This record gives sequence, structure tokens and C-alpha cells, in this order.
Amino acid sequence: MLNPDCTAEPDEGVKALALLENFFAAVDRGELLRMPGDTAPTQLREALHRAMVRLLIWDRPYLQGERGLLWPLAELAKRTGVFEAAAASASRPEQRRQARLFLALLPFPGQWRRLDREADRRPLEPEVAQRLRAVASKAAVKVRSRAKQPLRIRNICQVIKPYHGPQEKGILRIFSIPYLFASDPLLELLSSRYLFYVEPAMGVMFRHGWGRAFGKLHDPCVFGMPGADDRQFLTGQDNIVPVPIAHGDFLEDIDPPPRPTEPRFDLVFNATFDDPARKRHHLMLELLLRPELRQATALFLGRGEESAVADFSRRVQALDLDRRVSVAANVRRGAVPEYLAQCKIGVHLSLNENGCRCIPEFFRSDLPCVVSSAMAGLDFSMINEATGRAATDPELASAITATLGERARFQPRRWFLQNCGSRRATARLNTIFRELFAAHGYRWSEDLVPLTGSGASRYAVAADYQRFVSEFQWILDAFQHLGPLPLKLILE
Repeated sequence: MLNPDCTAEPDEGVKALALLENFFAAVDRGELLRMPGDTAPTQLREALHRAMVRLLIWDRPYLQGERGLLWPLAELAKRTGVFEAAAASASRPEQRRQARLFLALLPFPGQWRRLDREADRRPLEPEVAQRLRAVASKAAVKVRSRAKQPLRIRNICQVIKPYHGPQEKGILRIFSIPYLFASDPLLELLSSRYLFYVEPAMGVMFRHGWGRAFGKLHDPCVFGMPGADDRQFLTGQDNIVPVPIAHGDFLEDIDPPPRPTEPRFDLVFNATFDDPARKRHHLMLELLLRPELRQATALFLGRGEESAVADFSRRVQALDLDRRVSVAANVRRGAVPEYLAQCKIGVHLSLNENGCRCIPEFFRSDLPCVVSSAMAGLDFSMINEATGRAATDPELASAITATLGERARFQPRRWFLQNCGSRRATARLNTIFRELFAAHGYRWSEDLVPLTGSGASRYAVAADYQRFVSEFQWILDAFQHLGPLPLKLILE
């Protein structure tokens, strides 16, 4: 029998990887089809889910070095047929039941469909009920965090193609608190007029069970997911079309401010101070203590609560880095290019994102960028000979040093203008939806409006919002038609 506590190794990443390896080996030996009762497989599934989160969220650099970032989901996919066969025709009912639960509660291809199927069974499996409660609870916390004041409907979604009747539906872009939309009755009503383009703020989608609501609709839903493992998971779910376009790809072009002959800072690290564990501010500070970077100066730029900024500043002082490190907190977005003009290169080390804005922002300001090659939520085709380097954690200090020394050979702004930005990203998305409409028998007489990656309405042309006010009112009425909400939505 496979033991969830398969190793006494204190490192959580090592334990998580060993658990997955043992699980896959046990499946290949056929052991999981001879489990005697409920307790052991229940504990095992819980442990496996935690291991997936550990490795694909917090221990990505370790997983990258040991097995590769796509390994866990790929290994599950290889064994899907074993569990499907057992769920359909195992000799004992208990074996069939356990196989069904593995398929519904672990990120196999088609997991969301199977989880919904289990949710419809009566009596409901306690394990399934617990997972559904956890998904709902996390979503509720996210929604409540936005309930401090009334929220304009255009702050969470955007009509990007108008509704022209049942034969030519519109397209609704959902870019904030998408879990608020993940209600079957609401989506059914909205889908009578729109197809959806969903841009979750965070990636690593296997842990976000709310997304399964979008897969139950008649029309396919497009998810903007630049990360390879996110697209790997979503490709296996019903009716979800993942595309590598989101948020930062729609960054509007501007002429960068003049750069000083000798910039003040060697590098800029742009990340919110409120989420240092994910953004890995600590790692950047550690790198600045390495011999290769002992003379480097750095600007830490980002938003954050006053207490979080103060905590970071104290950490800088404790490491005796305050003469080399400057902090600029809560700078207006429009002023960011002025700060970037004072820097030589950008560095981004986050563990996970989804369509990160700051990397194309570096490129737009003609800064080459060094990124962690373990990051989730980044389309790594953006990091190339023209734009910068992707490096493993052990290679980061030397990669930063090399990029600083060779920065004149990079052409990040030229690459940005040729491959990125509002106009080009909108055109790419337009092609995707136009082909999707044709494949599903819808007419197409009007293209998407130009998009941007930020701002209250995310329209490149301000007048487009006024064009669609009546449609926003209809969307607001759809929310209100379904009863009280945990936050107050308004038109203006």
C-alpha cells in the first residue's frame, strides 16, 4: 500500500516529489485498484493535492531541477486511461468508486467535468463536498475583499464586441474577480448574448475549481493563460480554449522618457510589496549580496500597504543594503516609465503570474529583462536574444551580471513594437475569436474594439465605453436579476 507519508525528509518539496513518484509507481503496479477501505485513499488524495500545490506553486525551482515543470500533469495524463477503465469496469463497486474520486479530485484531463458529475450525485461524497466548500470559500474571500465600496461593472468586465443578436453574439472580457461570474444561472443568462474571454489575475489553474462553471456552457470559453502548465491543464478540460494572450500583452505603446547618459540604478525589481513570498523580494536581496553583484544598485518599485513597505525597508537595512537599494512605493502607473528610464535592466523572479504586466513594461522602456525560468504564467517566447535571459535560480546572479555587461546588444523596445502591445495583441485575439465564431456557426460582421491591459475600462479608445453603456446596463441587470450579491455593483 502506498503511504502518503512516504519519506521523513524535512524539505517539503522533496517530500512532495517523492509522494508523487511513489503514487505513479503504485498505479503502474496496479496497487490502487486493491485498496481495502475509504480512509487510506482519502488521505492519499488529500496528500497528493497538497503535493501538487507545493510543487507547482511554491517549489517550482526545485521541481524544475528535478523533473521539469510539466512533469506532474503529464504523468497524471499518462495514467488517465487506467482510472477511466477502473471507474467503468472494475470488478468491485468500491474500486469503481475510488477510481471516480481520483479522477474528480486530482488534476487529470477532464477533471472539472468529473468533479461536476460527482457534485450531482446523491448522497454527496464527503470528500467531494469538502473540496467544493473549499473552492467556494476561497472565492467568497476574494469577492469579500472587493466589497469595501461600490464597484463599477466596467471595473470587472468589458464588452469587446457588441451583441448583434443570436446569430452574432458579443464577446465579454472578464478580467477581475472572475469567481463572481462563476454561477451557473448567471453564466447561462450572460451566455445568451456573449462568448467569454477570461483573464484570471493568477495562474496555475489546476487549483481554481471555480473555472469549471465556464466549461459547462454551450459555447467555448477562451481563457487568457500565457503559462505552459496552465494551458496544459486547461486543454484537457471541456469547452475551454486556452490562449497565450493576457493582461500585459495589451500594454499601450508610449514614447519612453529620455534616459540619462548613466542611469542611477543597475536594475529595477517591480513587484507588489504585499506578496513578497510569491514575488520573491527576499531572493533579489540575497542575489545583491552575491560576489557577482556586490557593487550593483537596485530600485525596488511596486505597490503595497504601508506596513509591508516598512517591513521590506527594515529588511534592506538589516542586510546593510540601504546604500545600494532604493524603494519607490505606490508610484502612479503613468509615472512608472520615468522611473524605468533611470535603470539599466529589469529583473522579475515571481513564482507565478498570469500575463505579467511589468515584463512588457520593461521592454517598452527598452530595458532587457532577466526572469526566473521557473515562473508560472509567462509565455517564455517573450524572453529571447532581443529581450533578455531566463535563468534557473543558481544561474540568476551570473545571468544578471552578463545582461548588465551586454545590455547594448539587446533591442527590447524594438521587439515590443514588432510583437506586443495593444494593437498587435488585439489583432491576435480578434483572429482567434473570428475563427471560433466560424467554427461554431456564428456570423462575424464587426471586429473587437482595441484593448489595453489596464485602466478603469481597458478600452484603448475611451469613446468605446460609451458605445456599450446599454450593454453594461444589461449585464448589471443580469447580476441583479439573480438576487443579492456579496458586493454592490453599480453602473457609474
